[in-house]
Amino acid sequence: MQPLQLAILSTSRIVDEFLQHLSEMPEISVQALCCRPQSGEKARAWAGQYGIPAVYTDEDACYAAGGFDAVYIGTANHLHYAAARRALQAGYHVILEKPFTGTAAEARELYALADQKGVMLLEAITVYYLPQFAFLQAELPKVGPVRGAMASFCARSRRYDDFLQGIWNTTFDPACQGGALNDMNVYNLHLLTGLLGTPQRAEYRPSLAENGIDTAGLALLDYGDVTAAALAAKDSDGINGMTLQGPGGCLVVEGGTNALPVVYSRLGGVRGGGVRTDAPKADRFRMTYEFAEFARIIREKDTAAEQQARARTLRVMDLLDQLHSR
Repeated sequence: MQPLQLAILSTSRIVDEFLQHLSEMPEISVQALCCRPQSGEKARAWAGQYGIPAVYTDEDACYAAGGFDAVYIGTANHLHYAAARRALQAGYHVILEKPFTGTAAEARELYALADQKGVMLLEAITVYYLPQFAFLQAELPKVGPVRGAMASFCARSRRYDDFLQGIWNTTFDPACQGGALNDMNVYNLHLLTGLLGTPQRAEYRPSLAENGIDTAGLALLDYGDVTAAALAAKDSDGINGMTLQGPGGCLVVEGGTNALPVVYSRLGGVRGGGVRTDAPKADRFRMTYEFAEFARIIREKDTAAEQQARARTLRVMDLLDQLHSR
């Protein structure tokens, strides 16, 4: 099987994580790193460490040189739209980190461009590709009509102390589309809507810093007969996971909603009783599952799978638009 030939745009923390686990992804072969000139030294060090043939500090030069089929974009949030547009215009498939774009309108514009160019555009959101998510989907009907759902993903950012001291960073700059909703709660939203579908309405109750950035916040998703809650924070730690319950029992996630490390159902019985069934645990790093599927989708030109992924992304982008407006 021919691996997907990939160029990576950015030297961000998520790209660092990806490269650390590159040996676990036989489906992927990284052919180029592209970054800002000031990050060139870091990129060259990574290229030497991971055996990446080429490093560029100019996107046009990178795309003109080629030697790869797809571009993985891991830049800061506010750069996603423009970076993806340039890669699509150059004729490459694009894997774009979450949150996908700043608005749903930007997302739809990028999808239209991908269709025009005859390439695929996919969001790098781990949740759907993990084996634990398939387990949750299979167990959900056994719970019966959902009567409550709560998801939480809270972790004090390493950059929060810098922010408190007045040191600028993109994570806590509203102009850079950071904050708890975009960076953390997006995982909760994908998890909850992936299981429950699109809510009838939604509202956001943020904790705002003086510059207007949401350092934490609670999203409420109204499904008519039940409201799901999604809590996220970048200014404090919490007990992370998800509980979804109904007359037949409950589904439980323990740990970050980006990785679903411990997942089980507890069905039947009352007051904490019933039968517990554990999901199969992931045996690889969380990002390896999504990239294996991205490589397959692109290699096999699986437009049906791409359309399903597109619908999930647009559902959450429309939801983020609602939450940002409230």
